[in-house]
Amino acid sequence: MSFETPAPANRLANIQSLRGIAALLVVFSHLMVIERKYSPDQLLGSWADYGQVGVDLFFVISGFIMVHVAMKMRRGGKAVLEFLFARMTRVYPLYWLVSAAVLMVWLVRPDMVFSSFKTEPNIIKSFLLYPDTRDPLLAVGWTLIHEIGFYLVFVLALLLKPKWLLPFLLLWAGIVGLGQYIGVNSHSPLIALLFSPLTYEFLAGALAGWIFHKCKAKFAFASLVLGLLLWALGLYVLITAGHSMIESHMGRVVHFALPATLTVYGLAGIKTNLPKWSQILGDWSYALYLTHILSLTIFGRIWHRFAQDSLWDNIPALLIMTIASIMVAGLSYKLAEKPMLMAAKNLRRRLFPPA
Repeated sequence: MSFETPAPANRLANIQSLRGIAALLVVFSHLMVIERKYSPDQLLGSWADYGQVGVDLFFVISGFIMVHVAMKMRRGGKAVLEFLFARMTRVYPLYWLVSAAVLMVWLVRPDMVFSSFKTEPNIIKSFLLYPDTRDPLLAVGWTLIHEIGFYLVFVLALLLKPKWLLPFLLLWAGIVGLGQYIGVNSHSPLIALLFSPLTYEFLAGALAGWIFHKCKAKFAFASLVLGLLLWALGLYVLITAGHSMIESHMGRVVHFALPATLTVYGLAGIKTNLPKWSQILGDWSYALYLTHILSLTIFGRIWHRFAQDSLWDNIPALLIMTIASIMVAGLSYKLAEKPMLMAAKNLRRRLFPPA
């Protein structure tokens, strides 16, 4: 998932907005799960599960922003350390806080946390975001495990001159493809992560970021229109054919990487900014992504006490749960995430003063 926050002068407002939309799509997909669990009837069909494409958007955004950041960074060992410090302090603090909350719930009511898990997660690996055969304690953490993997490989590009960035990305894609061809991705969770097909979504975003800078965002509007058309056409075909959400990682790449990449490139390049509320939602997107399952579960259990065997209560209940999840995310951002980000930023300035 993409959670980088470059300095204000380097931020792309529409990409921030797209983060918020992507997080909301993921919330929408989990609303379907909550409704099926706590309501005797369902308004949302299996089509709602396609909200998971928000994750694919996150991965493409992550690659795009990484190149956007790398273009402006120094090179060398110190740059590598600064990059890793910035990325780790962006991902881990709030993740640890929300994971600790989930862990406390588990100590009191384990059925609320692990009821859908086949096996209990490894708590230490969950907090470290280390690859494992089991899901992490905070279920959405599986995407963060991929993010950390992307960062640890991409950081090697900061040891090279900027002109070698494109060859590095192409070499990375070739190594991933070769690994899949010979089947090394089945040896261990760590190897599977490094050679995951989802890496192609990150690399597609990175390539779009490289083209964005080299071509000065040419054809951005055309790219956005084509991307939205591909989204509409692809999802229409899949949903009308009765196809459930694509589960395989390679299948997700085939169906969603191109429209996501075109959309990210297009939104980054157009001059018109999306509405202010979407940018605020983008600021809250990481908190929303991490907290929404816990929020939906709590509010879903409350709804279950009053749910009727008719659809009249589903619409207001789903709407209230969505709004409540967003408000919890907003509070989490203002009270926890933002202060931690400021503290990390100040520490980063002291540890890595500008040249």
